[in-house]
Amino acid sequence: MSTIQERREAAPRPADEVPPAEEAAARDAAPPRGRPLTADGRRRRARATGRAGPLLVLWAVVVLDVQGLLWLSGAKSLALKRAVEQGVARAESRGVGEVAEGQVQKAIRDQRAGLRFWTALALIGDFGVEPLAPTVRAVLAATLLGALAALAGRPVGFPLALDECAAAQGYWVLGLTLQAALVFALPTREADASLALLLPPGTYRAASWIAWRQVDAFALLGWLALIRGGRRRGQVNLATAIVACSALAAAEAAFRVGSTLLVGSAMRLTLIPVRF
Repeated sequence: MSTIQERREAAPRPADEVPPAEEAAARDAAPPRGRPLTADGRRRRARATGRAGPLLVLWAVVVLDVQGLLWLSGAKSLALKRAVEQGVARAESRGVGEVAEGQVQKAIRDQRAGLRFWTALALIGDFGVEPLAPTVRAVLAATLLGALAALAGRPVGFPLALDECAAAQGYWVLGLTLQAALVFALPTREADASLALLLPPGTYRAASWIAWRQVDAFALLGWLALIRGGRRRGQVNLATAIVACSALAAAEAAFRVGSTLLVGSAMRLTLIPVRF
């Protein structure tokens, strides 16, 4: 009798009799679906310490400081003033012998009065949009990579992804800082590290020129860091990481090109009118 009782106790319990605590422990110990989590992957998950917030705040502060220095030095405002003076010269040349002197003077006053509006719009872009760009880019990249990982049954790892995507924004901030340093060090109003520097001297369409300027060396380094991070964390494979980050880069470039062309066209029509 004792032998039969011992065998009954050694037999596995039915699934409905397993205590909830033991079931939860077994579920947590089981490896995730898809790519198995290695020891290095577990160490990386443990390093997700929530540093994304402080890093993104730091990048925003640095961008604000750099933009403030550019405005205080006159590098930003000088371009707007030259555009307005170009409109004034165009109004004067078109008004000679065609319209009354009063209308010409009114057109010139309207040209110079518009400087406040375009300056305010540029300030909103430099001090409102640009400081938020690293945060938006990091959150979108981490969310997209995490969503693709969930669809493929891989570890989502959103906290660690957000930390590393926030750290990668340093490439964009470094590029902006170096460009500002070149503006102060060299006799130029504008500097960049884009493919536009490789274009031969000449006149180009505004859309193509702005598009070439989006292909920036520091931005490429940042996107490569995001691609490498998504693959290293095991969220996506290399091909998926390239496609996802390329889609985000193309969306950002399209937004920047479209907004720049819209503002530039409106400024040109306002500052250089076809007629009075």
